[in-house]
Amino acid sequence: MQLAGDDDHGDGSTVRYTTRLITGNLRLLTGMVWANRPWRLAAGLSRALTAAVAAGVFALVTSDIWRLADAFGALRLSAAALVAVLAITVTLIVGGNLWEHAAAPAQRRQVALFKIATTATVVMGVAALYVVLFVLAAVLAAALVVPAVFAGSLGHPVDVGDYLELAWFTSSLATVGGALGAGLETDEAVREDHRPGQ
Repeated sequence: MQLAGDDDHGDGSTVRYTTRLITGNLRLLTGMVWANRPWRLAAGLSRALTAAVAAGVFALVTSDIWRLADAFGALRLSAAALVAVLAITVTLIVGGNLWEHAAAPAQRRQVALFKIATTATVVMGVAALYVVLFVLAAVLAAALVVPAVFAGSLGHPVDVGDYLELAWFTSSLATVGGALGAGLETDEAVREDHRPGQ
């Protein structure tokens, strides 16, 4: 695999050369991420998925979590989601030793592209896991959290927005639980189908 521009010497046009270099490497990066099949990441990590679901169910039946979700607001809920996704991403990359290392200075650009592809693959896989956990949390919240009990705990009438906030916070907590489970995965389970160029 070769980066765009490795053998190019330009034809007198710096702008055309730079454009070709950027678009060529973007196409290569997109192809690498697509080949890594990020949507299969969560399904392949059984311990992480089990831990995430267990954490989510526990959060849904805890009244303190209900009150926190109600009090946080969109900004804090967004921050919690970001921290959760970063936590499991870092755990998978570091714990699975997914980053390539350059054996020679000439390979640094290629290895940097591998690192970007690996990171993008894992982030997309974790984001897919987060969305699945959010949908699952919303369905379970509607089924398990009785409106009268929910309203009594919050101290005000509840509506769909309150249930969505609960699902949002629950999916963040579940993702953090998934990060703990990801730390228990074998290196082979983490690496499978998620190394650049596989």
